[in-house]
Amino acid sequence: MKRVFDIVCATMGLVLLAPVNLLIALGIKLTDGGPVFYRQVRVGQFGKTFRIWKFRSMVLDADKLGLPLTAEADGRITPLGRFLRRFKLDELPQLWNVLVGQMSFVGPRPEVPRYVERYTAEQRDILRYKPGITDIASMLFRNEQALLQGCDNVEEFYLRYCLPKKIELNREYAGNANLALDLWIIVQTLCPYWLGVLAAYTGALVLSLGAAYLIDCDFRVTGRAGREFLHFIPWVVCPQLLLLVWRGQLRGLLSYVSHAELRQTALSLTLALVLHLGLLGFSGGRLAPDLSILLVDFMLSCAALGGLRLGALQLRKRFSARRAASQPRGGKCRIAIVGAGELGTLAARNHIGDERSGGCVVGFFDDDPRVWNTNPYGIPVVGMPECLLNKEWRDQIDEVIIALPPDASTRARRLALMLQEVTLKVSFASTRLAFAN
Repeated sequence: MKRVFDIVCATMGLVLLAPVNLLIALGIKLTDGGPVFYRQVRVGQFGKTFRIWKFRSMVLDADKLGLPLTAEADGRITPLGRFLRRFKLDELPQLWNVLVGQMSFVGPRPEVPRYVERYTAEQRDILRYKPGITDIASMLFRNEQALLQGCDNVEEFYLRYCLPKKIELNREYAGNANLALDLWIIVQTLCPYWLGVLAAYTGALVLSLGAAYLIDCDFRVTGRAGREFLHFIPWVVCPQLLLLVWRGQLRGLLSYVSHAELRQTALSLTLALVLHLGLLGFSGGRLAPDLSILLVDFMLSCAALGGLRLGALQLRKRFSARRAASQPRGGKCRIAIVGAGELGTLAARNHIGDERSGGCVVGFFDDDPRVWNTNPYGIPVVGMPECLLNKEWRDQIDEVIIALPPDASTRARRLALMLQEVTLKVSFASTRLAFAN
């Protein structure tokens, strides 16, 4: 079934995306006149090498000018190539690799022979599986260039910290691989998290408007009310969504919510209500529903979005508990927190909105790639704790708070030892985590 899925979808993709591929090829040719495609030797299933197809996103002979890895500020990447890489458009030609059977849609990303030679005997087990265009590791390491930014030795950092984590994730995937999981990985690869939040908010706001009409009609559905409801959906919901985006309500995880964020949600909906009232008066009822419906919709929307986030918070707490059971600004001290779980976010909240606090949290660092690139409480989860070894981050922080649960005390001690190498001040968020000098 996996191979049939690959053949059918790769064929459809090559046909449907042909105009897009043609435009990209034309853009590359017009930019510098060099070759459109870049072919690189990668190690595939059972250690057999093949050439992977990509749209060229770097200058000519880039492989002779540096490492196979690229950091965010790598000068070899062309302006057009930077755009292609951001949206993964440079990977589109790999549909051909999938069609001929060298790759699959979902599977461990193929590495260059240079790095496969560094695999341990245990890690080489991953070569039993057919490589893919995307996988869990690719999805979670989607900002890998930013992770490598500021490394003193990019290649050593990648081999020591990034590659083992990728292989671990891929082995986890291989043990549970099925078509449904593949489809979910593809959806997550194509649809960023903020798009899911936008869809959830849109659904909640549309339902709130529908409920407002039901209340106004005493729960008797009429043809006129239904037509009005459908007519006013874009005029009511679109301003609400735009103002929510403006107030930054799509940047963070739904399951992290504070009083400050709830105030921002209420403010966005209040501004939307003011705009709706203006439209009502200006258009005489053509661009906005009656005042009674607008007021009821405002109250229901506030309750719906607040309930959505609080419900997501409760779900996160429940699943976090299960996982745990199974396993500077203004002259303030700039703090990095290792651990974006309950303890870490609680430590961050001690500094949020407290003018008396002497610290400002500038970022979370966590071992779990699933929380990277998110923003709990508006604070970015940058990447793995080892990123703190990079010079770029050493210059931006003054103190590291290790906020790992008690069952991760061994990892906490190792991190503290590691951070001593770069002379960062280290403290613990829990007295139950003791560090032996």
